[in-house]
Amino acid sequence: MATLLSWTSLGIGDLDVFLPSPPCLVVYTSYEDGEPESSVMYIWQHEKTGALQHELVYQQPVSFETAVAWAQDHAPTRSVERIHVKHARAKKAVEPKARAKPVARRGAAKRAPAKKTAARKTAARKAAPAKRSPSARGRGRKA
Repeated sequence: MATLLSWTSLGIGDLDVFLPSPPCLVVYTSYEDGEPESSVMYIWQHEKTGALQHELVYQQPVSFETAVAWAQDHAPTRSVERIHVKHARAKKAVEPKARAKPVARRGAAKRAPAKKTAARKTAARKAAPAKRSPSARGRGRKA
């Protein structure tokens, strides 16, 4: 008979890292709208590469106890001695809070339009021939 182990994880900052002991089955039950959703995953380590592999072997809208019983029945077929379990408790339905009415916001202040004199000066600069720098004037051709 396979041994049931609680979900073992290591907390690194905000991240929880699950530490399985392969080969094993992982039973996880969560609740959506008060209804259970259970899954069983098979985790093993590749013989040559050592990489962890996983396969979803069971997923049904059944209770935690039913999923654990399924895992215990099927553990011998995969030569599994350990079953990791995690049972997320059912959450109470959260009632929506009354929202406050949105506050009317004033628009951003408008910028004054650009003055026409600045546009004329820019156009005049672009139309004028380019001036040579003072250092370039002194360099003339030698005769």
